[in-house]
Amino acid sequence: DLAEMTERQDPLVIVDGRPFSEYAKFSVPGGVCCPNGELPLRATAIAPDPKTTIVVNCAGRTRSILGAQTLIDAGIPNRVVALENGTQGWVLSGRDLARGADTRREDIAPTDRAQREALVAKAAAAGEVPTRDAAELRSLIADTARTHYVFDVGTADEAKETAPHGIIHAPGGQLVQATVKGG
Repeated sequence: DLAEMTERQDPLVIVDGRPFSEYAKFSVPGGVCCPNGELPLRATAIAPDPKTTIVVNCAGRTRSILGAQTLIDAGIPNRVVALENGTQGWVLSGRDLARGADTRREDIAPTDRAQREALVAKAAAAGEVPTRDAAELRSLIADTARTHYVFDVGTADEAKETAPHGIIHAPGGQLVQATVKGG
């Protein structure tokens, strides 16, 4: 379906929800790298026209589904779909992957920031994600009766600033997939 949509030149964007290092190795041709954790923040910049379909892909299927659902939960007005079986499905359908792609969307236009932050807040609320301010976080970390982990889900460049403080980099979308509830 994606190949046909592309051939017809339907209004669509392909968003690869994996970290840049994975995306650069192989990706669906024409895709833009935007890790899943960044999707609600950047989706309206990637697809400013609500009539544009957003196709989220990954290497297989899990992160595609997570990324697409994150956008749906955020209330993105665009039609949002997950690419069935991701890049693997693309190859199995007889199509070639791009290698060494470097298209990323990391800029946030200041005029749109409030709208994008509202979308992120909506996605967090839909997932019942609790938030903590800096003082609450310091208090939690100071509680030595419990073990705490603090993750930076931003880009690798952003994580360079937080790493010296013991914060672990887990690119957006990767942490969700790698976490086992109750495990």
